[in-house]
Amino acid sequence: MNKHLLISVLLIPFTASAQNMGGMTEAQMQQLMQQAQTMQNCMANIDQSEMEAFQQKAEAMDTEVKALCAAGKRDAAMARAMAFGKETAQSNIMQDMKKCGEGMKHMLPNLPKTVHPTEDISGKPRHICDE
Repeated sequence: MNKHLLISVLLIPFTASAQNMGGMTEAQMQQLMQQAQTMQNCMANIDQSEMEAFQQKAEAMDTEVKALCAAGKRDAAMARAMAFGKETAQSNIMQDMKKCGEGMKHMLPNLPKTVHPTEDISGKPRHICDE
């Protein structure tokens, strides 16, 4: 995954929220766009080899989880996904990406939790095999 695609994917929730914020002034929108540019510049400084290694690990984990789900090993699939999530959250690359996005967080305090909700309509946690 190249840097521009990753940056675009990371900015989707920000863009969607900005579009839904009809009360945003032009000055606020300009400030938001400046913050997005700052984030993009920051992301451009993240080591490309680390980014590629992370993507390979994520793809391997995805394949492993799908295989576990297909084999009916839902608990093992969920455990693997959770372990990868914890590992990812502590990784240097994710910490760097988080730092790059800090300015955007302050600009859009009412963002939805995630692009893909972790709970279904009833509030019950979604299972990785049901994605």
